[in-house]
Amino acid sequence: MRRLKRVRQLAFATIPVFCLALPMVAQAAPGTAGKTAKTQAQFGDGIAAVVNTEIITIRELDNRMASLRISGQGGATRDQVLQSMIDEKLMKQDAERLGVKVTDAQLNQVLATIAQRNNIPVERLKEEVSRSGMKWDEYLQNLRSEVMMDQLRNRIIQSRISVTESDVDAFLKQHPTGVLPKKEVAYTPPPPQKQVVVERSFEPKAVALQHIFIRVPDNASEDVIEAARKKANEAMGKLRRGTSFAAVAKEYSDAPEAANGGQLGIRLFEDWPSLFVNVTRNVADGRTTGVFKAPNGFHILKVIERRGLIKENKRVVNVQPPPPPKPQLSPMEIAAKQQGPVEVTESNVRHILVKTSPVVSDKQAYERIQSLHNRLSNGEAFEDVARKFSQDTSAPLGGEIGWIAPGTADPEFEKAVANLQPGQISNPVRSAFGWHIIEVLDRRTGDKQPEIRRMLARQTLYEQRAEPIFEDWLQQLRSQSFIDNRLSGSISARN
Repeated sequence: MRRLKRVRQLAFATIPVFCLALPMVAQAAPGTAGKTAKTQAQFGDGIAAVVNTEIITIRELDNRMASLRISGQGGATRDQVLQSMIDEKLMKQDAERLGVKVTDAQLNQVLATIAQRNNIPVERLKEEVSRSGMKWDEYLQNLRSEVMMDQLRNRIIQSRISVTESDVDAFLKQHPTGVLPKKEVAYTPPPPQKQVVVERSFEPKAVALQHIFIRVPDNASEDVIEAARKKANEAMGKLRRGTSFAAVAKEYSDAPEAANGGQLGIRLFEDWPSLFVNVTRNVADGRTTGVFKAPNGFHILKVIERRGLIKENKRVVNVQPPPPPKPQLSPMEIAAKQQGPVEVTESNVRHILVKTSPVVSDKQAYERIQSLHNRLSNGEAFEDVARKFSQDTSAPLGGEIGWIAPGTADPEFEKAVANLQPGQISNPVRSAFGWHIIEVLDRRTGDKQPEIRRMLARQTLYEQRAEPIFEDWLQQLRSQSFIDNRLSGSISARN
């Protein structure tokens, strides 16, 4: 499905996708004279294209190009990206005409899936979106649009494709594993690219210190020296136990700056005693030296900060772009190619789900699922609690979701299922979709290779037929619309 994938990549490569004069639009597409003031305010952006009664502005195109570059998918040309945005407009308009809508429940399910794929809780997703510089409402609007167009594609393609069992049988005669051989594409490495590398180094020139000083008088006896050493070690012990340097300096230091917490200020290296410079040379900012002896007594220093010069060294290097990743077989394809039977253990499962969402926190969902677990512990039937309270489409069936095989469900959900015996009910289990109570009804083990091969054959046939069907439908949609591409200078009117 090269074309289908290409359209989807350009139009929806990143979820954070992120519209000159009114008389001109009115001439091109009658009925646009009643644009709102909000739309009129967008005219200053400049028009990239007119699609029926809607416009795509230069600013929107620039934003899309920028988002593709940020996501590492900036290989498409400006004309290609604009064409994908035109197709996107056409599809949105057709979706509205057909009444294709995305409910809040569907949107929350997609958010849970995105969170799962990124290995983060749903409530953290909003933080990550904000960190990327995009508003949450804009993110949800773009996501809803993407899901709507996915539904439209599925409706268009599924209504026009029929893969029969005979088709699958014929395919398997030619390809017994159900998998088409991977085509080896010759790869010619591109020439190395020149890249400027900036190396930065820090040359310290000054340091700020804090000081604890235990004085030893001239010609002091060994007992006096030992008492001073003991006092310095006591001070060091307090520092290691977490007492602030300033507090220890006030208590122990004999230096004049003790009342100020031992602050010596910042000086150039040449203005410090050479002993201080040498002792602190390998001490990181914010760290403390050990106790060290000088002719006048014992000292402890803390390095507050260093200041100096940042030097930059620029050089040009040749960088070889990495080769494209080699096609990898999926676990199903590996199983289909395996010699001999593929033994798979499936579990017949039912569950109760309380979803998390932007308005239902993880804590609230957990408290709810815990209250439902208490109902089960008090003797209420699992199927009754599931029908009344589960927030899953399996609720009308008493929570039954049927037989599941490894690799087909949320990893945490599967892990919990694997640890349950038939008839056993789990404690609350956290997945990317929310909190579950799970019961394993039964287990079975069998050779699933024939089923896997038929499934892969059916999927391959579907994809082969979907590509031309989608392209034909999209071309028909274009031919039935008014499109004024200002970049290419082409205008196509309705047939």
